Amino acid sequence: MNFLAQKRSKILIKDIQNTHRPTPPVDDFYYKEIAQLTAAGGFSVDFQEKTSFLDPEARRILRTPSDYRASLNGALEFFAEDHREAVLKAFQGAAAGKSYKGTIKMLTYDKKEFWARAIGKAVFNSANEVIGFRGVFQDISEAKEKELDLESSLKVIESQNTRLFNFANTVSHNLRSHASNLQLTAELLASAESVDEEKELKQNLNEISENITTTIRHLNEIVAIQVKAGDDKKVVSFRETLLRVMHAIQNLIFTTETEIFSDFSEVPEIPYIPAYMESIFHNLITNAIKFKHPHRKPVIDICTYKDEEGHTHLMVKDNGLGIDLERFGSKLFHIYETFHSKEHGAGVGLFITKNQVEALQGVIEVESTVNIGTTFTIRFAQ
Repeated sequence: MNFLAQKRSKILIKDIQNTHRPTPPVDDFYYKEIAQLTAAGGFSVDFQEKTSFLDPEARRILRTPSDYRASLNGALEFFAEDHREAVLKAFQGAAAGKSYKGTIKMLTYDKKEFWARAIGKAVFNSANEVIGFRGVFQDISEAKEKELDLESSLKVIESQNTRLFNFANTVSHNLRSHASNLQLTAELLASAESVDEEKELKQNLNEISENITTTIRHLNEIVAIQVKAGDDKKVVSFRETLLRVMHAIQNLIFTTETEIFSDFSEVPEIPYIPAYMESIFHNLITNAIKFKHPHRKPVIDICTYKDEEGHTHLMVKDNGLGIDLERFGSKLFHIYETFHSKEHGAGVGLFITKNQVEALQGVIEVESTVNIGTTFTIRFAQ
């Protein structure tokens, strides 16, 4: 073999060796760094082999034990119960070749909730058949919680603005009415023709002055509610609050022979503003007594309980006159609205109670039947 042939043979052998040399392993340094920096974990599901895979970052986010083996059957355990239906739909869509992108509530291995942004897509084989599903999910709990807090704050502000706007209109109307009466009475007093007429007009001035003072006091109370809503909550005992209110109105309870029954065994206490809770108890109990049925002694049942969503409820039920909700339901919690011919009903108590409840994102509802009684239920925010 001449020199040129030998050289060509060596080059050919070298090319063959390079062709069959194993591909060096891919350095996954950058992949791991990006996954950690973005708090994004990867997953995959093989429909044919019935297997699942979680990468190291996914395992870290989900807090799985080192010996945990991912499985398709156990995948739903990593999603909050109220989001599992959406997850099933996403998997069904993946089986049909659809991709998924959205925000979902997930669970760690030890059942701690967190919010995640998930992206996934179907995997196809060479015959364009769906053989699996893969994607990534990113822990966005901090951003999502800020978003939810902002939404909640906006709802509170909107609710407060609506209540204050309605209150401002009502108070403005009342003050204008008082001012008009005051001006007219002053003009009549200046031209009074007798001592008796002058005396009567002066009495009217006193009444107008008292009404103005009362309206301003109510305005101060409403402003105080908004200011106090920013106070720190404390653990409030329902039983102790009830006892304090009963002691404060013991003469009213005694003279009307009112019977009060309570059961706070299911929820004995709650974080709340103590002054608000006392005011709520006071207004609902005194209302039940003031508007008692003329032919029976007042009986008031008070209890607390939790609903399926974990919200605490306070229920106050009486056997009084009741309220015609078809006629007055829309005006029930408006200020200066009264529904019974009672001299001591100013139409302020329920307005204040509703403002106190809603200032802390709660809800108050009422059920009532004329001549049977009324039930107020307060659902406290979690």
